Amino acid sequence: MSRPDPKRRSQESGGGTRTEGAATARVAEVAAFEQEFPGASWLAARAFRELEVVGAKAESLIASVARKYGVSHAALNALAVVEGAGGPVPAGEISARMHITTATTTSVLDTLERHGLVTREADSSDRRRVLVDVTPAGRSLLDGLLPAVQQAVSESLKHLDDKVLQVLLDCLLKVDDAITDARLGTLDLPAPPPRNTPPHLRRR
Repeated sequence: MSRPDPKRRSQESGGGTRTEGAATARVAEVAAFEQEFPGASWLAARAFRELEVVGAKAESLIASVARKYGVSHAALNALAVVEGAGGPVPAGEISARMHITTATTTSVLDTLERHGLVTREADSSDRRRVLVDVTPAGRSLLDGLLPAVQQAVSESLKHLDDKVLQVLLDCLLKVDDAITDARLGTLDLPAPPPRNTPPHLRRR
């Protein structure tokens, strides 16, 4: 999905104009959206779009720090998972913790191994499993990279006090639960009401 104008959240997701809060949203804009998508909530769509945009920015920030150390964001996450395990960890567990496919994990581990940051070997108790461990070079990289990541995070959120950060964290955890529940129930949802496409968006 293309990134919208920073001063605008396109109507492709019902975002409307980016304002300081829902109280300033134009009544006509909200009404038009909810007329176009019967049963939908302009506020929910607006909040969800912000999650997408802010989440993408957060990912980009960490990725930019990781690149300075010669690794991708995915490689950083994989290294952190392996080191955090305190010992060799099954490759499948890395996939599960990172919420990525086995194929993607294999590609990331190939790159890390090629650069001498991890080792892989068959599990002596189960030859079908591959165990991954971090090397001294990998630990050294993390010793420099992780503090840089935390510095970037702290700097980006330095204007939010602990009370605001706690509220934000609590809200995000609730959103995470809500999205998980929605994903689990997606297949059981009834068909949505048809869209009332605005005349100016129709093509002949």
